[in-house]
Amino acid sequence: MKLQRIKIQCVLILCFSILFLTAGDFAYAQGPVQTPTSVENKIEEAKEILKTYVEDNNVPGLSAAIAINNELIWADGFGYANLQHMVPAGSHTVYRIASISKPIAAVIAMMLVEMNILALDAPIKEYIPMYPDEQDAITMRHLLSHTSGMRHYLGDEFLSGRRYRSVLSALAAFADDTLLFVPGDEYSYTTNGYTLASAVIESAARSTFLDLLETRIVQPYELHTLAPEKSEIIIPNLASFYLRQDGGLYNAPYVDNSNKWAGGGLIATAGELVRFTSHLLRGEFIQLSTLEAMFEPQATNDGNRLQYGLGWRIGEDEENGKRVIWHTGGAMGGGGVLLFYPDDGLIYVSLANTSGVSHLDLARTITRLFITE
Repeated sequence: MKLQRIKIQCVLILCFSILFLTAGDFAYAQGPVQTPTSVENKIEEAKEILKTYVEDNNVPGLSAAIAINNELIWADGFGYANLQHMVPAGSHTVYRIASISKPIAAVIAMMLVEMNILALDAPIKEYIPMYPDEQDAITMRHLLSHTSGMRHYLGDEFLSGRRYRSVLSALAAFADDTLLFVPGDEYSYTTNGYTLASAVIESAARSTFLDLLETRIVQPYELHTLAPEKSEIIIPNLASFYLRQDGGLYNAPYVDNSNKWAGGGLIATAGELVRFTSHLLRGEFIQLSTLEAMFEPQATNDGNRLQYGLGWRIGEDEENGKRVIWHTGGAMGGGGVLLFYPDDGLIYVSLANTSGVSHLDLARTITRLFITE
């Protein structure tokens, strides 16, 4: 414990030294400087909150990570990654990130927009000519903002165990379905829309979505736990998946996420999701002007502004008035939240290995510890 505290103090001192020397270089992360001692005290408070949350809510395992001024300062785990063998959860534990996959997919889409090989407002049939004519009005902007009119899961689709060999093959489950409304008229959350978005991405880039993830995000920035979950691959430190039912914990049923890589099929550690966001806020994946466009609330055809941008939920902290961006995720046996204050460089991620865990209120409670007026 003493060694861990010394390591935290050293990391904090190093982070603040770097930020002091480079503070003028970034458009984000201009929050007030906090002393290493005050931050360490807040980390200890956050750890107690998380430990209590896991114990009081019958959560088998949960890992969390925090960045201040875009620098990862802390990551740890609570409870168990595997109950049968009593394997503790830690900063190294890999979880299903569920719908937190969506903003990552949206970032890849915006990379292509910057390259001028993908147009946000062009009909998707320009990229997928074989797609049904009845859905010709759908654009990438509609797909990324959940205004396409496409449906979400039906029946037991959330429990799909089928392996799809390609993104195009996964479209067959919903391509011929009637739209819920004229594209752009309303907001309706849909994972299927992101599967279609990944097909458009593949056509525009002439590369698979998973190859783009690997070559443009994972390899250049060494985010090696951010990956598709494939059951045939041995994934080090992957958590086991559980369900909470009738007051007890049970093994989650098998699912195959190949029908929704871009919408909910990825895995990662909490710390690497924080690092992903740090790179994003530094303008390393896409230009900061492009990122601001992603944070702009989208609007319906009648001008109604949404609390959703391009891949991100957009809001304001009602306690301090600061801009806050986030996305939650819920999967079979997993889920979490990625939440950050872009103007402060404060980033928080928590991931758990069970369904039905509410992360958003937990994230708000912990991040408010670190907000300095």
